[in-house]
Amino acid sequence: MNNHDIPGKELYADELTWREQEVLILLGEHLTNREIAERLHLAQSTVKDYVGKILSKLYVKNRRQAVERAKALGLLDGDQSTLFSSTISMPAEATPFVGRLNELEEIKQQLSRTRLLTLIGPGGIGKTRLALRTAALMADDFKDGSRFASLAPIRSVEDLVQAIAETIKFPLATHEDPQYQLLRYLQKKQLLLVMDNFEHLLAGAAIVSEILQAAPEVKILATSRERLNLQSETILNVGGMAFPVKEVSKDAQNYDSIALFIQSAGKVRPGFDPSPNDLAQITNICQTVQGMPLAIELAAAWLHILNVDEITGELEKGLDILASEVRDAPQRHRSIETVFDHSWSMLQPAEREIFKRLSVFRGGFTRAAAQQVAGASLEQLASLVNKSFLGHDPDSGRLEVHELLRQYAQDRLGKTPQDSLSAQEQHAAYFAVFMGEKWDHLKGERQMQALAEIEADIENVRVAWRYYLDQSNYLQLWNFIKGLWQVYWIRGWYHAGMELFAQTARSPQGKYIDEESTTLRALAIAFQGFFMAWLDLAEQGYEHAEESVSVLRNLNHPEALVLAYDSLGVNAYMLGWYTEEIRAANEMLKIAAELEDEWLLAFTLFAVSMGALLKKDYTEAKRLAESNLKLSEEIGDVIGSTMPLIVLGHVAMAHGDYQQARGFFLRCLKSSEQVGFFYSIQTASKYLGKVNLSIGDTDEAETYLLQCLSLTKEVGFVRDIINLLYEFARLRAAQGRSEQAVELLALVLQHPASYLSRMHEGRIRDSAKILLTKLEADLPAETYTAALACGQVLELDEVVDDLLGSKPGY
Repeated sequence: MNNHDIPGKELYADELTWREQEVLILLGEHLTNREIAERLHLAQSTVKDYVGKILSKLYVKNRRQAVERAKALGLLDGDQSTLFSSTISMPAEATPFVGRLNELEEIKQQLSRTRLLTLIGPGGIGKTRLALRTAALMADDFKDGSRFASLAPIRSVEDLVQAIAETIKFPLATHEDPQYQLLRYLQKKQLLLVMDNFEHLLAGAAIVSEILQAAPEVKILATSRERLNLQSETILNVGGMAFPVKEVSKDAQNYDSIALFIQSAGKVRPGFDPSPNDLAQITNICQTVQGMPLAIELAAAWLHILNVDEITGELEKGLDILASEVRDAPQRHRSIETVFDHSWSMLQPAEREIFKRLSVFRGGFTRAAAQQVAGASLEQLASLVNKSFLGHDPDSGRLEVHELLRQYAQDRLGKTPQDSLSAQEQHAAYFAVFMGEKWDHLKGERQMQALAEIEADIENVRVAWRYYLDQSNYLQLWNFIKGLWQVYWIRGWYHAGMELFAQTARSPQGKYIDEESTTLRALAIAFQGFFMAWLDLAEQGYEHAEESVSVLRNLNHPEALVLAYDSLGVNAYMLGWYTEEIRAANEMLKIAAELEDEWLLAFTLFAVSMGALLKKDYTEAKRLAESNLKLSEEIGDVIGSTMPLIVLGHVAMAHGDYQQARGFFLRCLKSSEQVGFFYSIQTASKYLGKVNLSIGDTDEAETYLLQCLSLTKEVGFVRDIINLLYEFARLRAAQGRSEQAVELLALVLQHPASYLSRMHEGRIRDSAKILLTKLEADLPAETYTAALACGQVLELDEVVDDLLGSKPGY
């Protein structure tokens, strides 16, 4: 049989357009073409055409047969409910939906609590796809299913009612007010109505409230770049798809944004299988566009002529690459520029000027910063949030701008150089004052708050630092330099710290023509050397510190000289030059004792107490550490108070009191984790491992050694990694796993870093040889020889990864 023999209800209902359905209903009322034309405000010739199409689609010869067939199919029921041909009526998705499981679950939960949910976000962020997927997944939750109304083509508020009626296939067929007809019809319906792209029709948002009042079983899911501003509205901000926040990881393809890129790439390069380097570059792309789906799809589309590296390079140049000529793509989605142009046109002139100035910020900003730098009022900021140009984090109170939108606004700001320069100056000046204040806070009771505030604005601080560096404005740079050093040190950003201060050190020396600028450059060189110490570059670091001390001895800036001596001492310690370390610490104390700066004195006491430890003067080391701890606690310096605890733990270990040592290191770890002080977390973890190993608690020892190894790997401090592998060899021997201990020791002895020394313990390799000799005596010759040979071909990175993937006790 064919469709002529068995006319299916769903098939024929779907074949009729909404206007044809209107005409069909009036045919059922036995109206003439002229009467139908008057009722629908159409020309009689137009009605005649519609009638002809109806007869053709219903496979009938005349109007009477059409009405009979329509009644048989249920198309002329009193409430036209059978015009719903299925529970879902929405556009088909052209490509498979990727990820967004958390967002979909959040939308579903919100719709269980509210009847009007608006997905807010900038163009290209994926609001429509989320709404479509939600409607499909939730269709069975509503008796009358889900309906999707695309409002993008609608140009006038007056067309809203008609657009909704078309969506639900309800013909507005009588002379009554169309809105009244629609509301009466929806009154008994139970459905989810999706209203997509509402932002340009906000003046007509009242229809949404009317529907919700008239139809208690109807829920509405709207998408918009701007909120509808209705009392019943719940807002859900849509952000980019998930992407790795750091370097590429082994599970990179599990991130939604990367999965989308690979899927999109497959459309232009079938079988695309990214290499590790490709994944690293794809990660970079997804980070740059902050997970924006449209931008990811547009970038991936270029794989038909570019490789991933080239796409990354083009993206660094600007937004031009984020465009496509795909013919069936919506015009408004063919380029990021077009998407943003549409959003830009919705702003008031004053809002455009403010947003352009806000483009000088990086990584978000506070309301106070926006007001001072861009002259933005609270009302204007709220408007920009409502229009999806700014995001708002309710927890931190900070405002954020999508990076691509920021670049778009920055390009527009750059077209008026004077305005651009003014905005940069205001931005830099704001953060100069900000950092000047925070340096004082970092030294006392407000340090945790200061740390959080600086970290939140660290990108802005860096931009301001570079601005003044380019301007050779050394007076302003003084507001930044000590605070930046302290934050980078606390957080363990060693490589970034070295590079930051190297920028100043590389500046032509002829620029430093007065005492202030010369002092600043010398201190920057000292800080560069300080961070080199933690990157296995202690010899170079020592040279930098020596240069700094040499300059600062002849200048009147004692605080800077103390900090330069500290850099000298740290590098000397790393090199095992303990005499030089002790000499530097004593110079520090001599200067600090003459200054009325309690923080600087406490800072210096740690260096001096370490010197006493190196001399094995444990009584003096304990006295100095206790003084250090007392002073740090008095001024509220939690960070500083962790360091004398390390010294006190060492003293207890030297006396064989491992339980007391364990107490000091645990206290240190707790305090340092409270503020996120990298050095003290790493150091306390290492010595808790050693102490627990000494008292026979191998599981606890392994837990802390793994924690320390993870942190050490993060910064790539090779000397400490090799030292930790030696400690793991000791642990494996204590666990009765002597073969693994031999393998680890063989790897340690082959590495150049094994020649480096540790406090009171000599060179790493000397300790490794002693333990290896003992294991050789304990193991059968063949077993020992095989383990040694196995260890000699091991790769350091693989061994570290294997250890970090293990569990204590295994």
